[in-house]
Amino acid sequence: MLACASIGRAAADCTGLRIEQAWIPQAPPVAAVLGGYASLFNDGGTALHIDAVDGADFGGVEMHQMSMEGGMMQMRPLPGLDLPPRGSLVLAEGGKHLMLMNPKHPFKAGDATALRFHCGRQSTLATFTVRAPAP
Repeated sequence: MLACASIGRAAADCTGLRIEQAWIPQAPPVAAVLGGYASLFNDGGTALHIDAVDGADFGGVEMHQMSMEGGMMQMRPLPGLDLPPRGSLVLAEGGKHLMLMNPKHPFKAGDATALRFHCGRQSTLATFTVRAPAP
């Protein structure tokens, strides 16, 4: 059974997964890829593995890691995200993050979209809000 969780509340599935401060930076309307950032928390007593993320407003969502290799920043896809029991993980610019591929429409500051985080056969829904670029 799939259930939704509000940001800031413990999830009913992906047992223990809580997603807070979920946001997408506003990009030009023609952007083919957007970034997704959030703080993920495992409030449960067992490890969680997020093996996929998807959203109806995108052609696909990938999990990626930015890291310095040989003096150059590299971006590599990740097969999943792991959260230890009572642990946390920050999806942030320059580190682990979501790549939101082929948006189905332009997004402007204040818009919101739902992304579903999958842990095997269970999932949790989170709302991501689009933020205007910093001045």
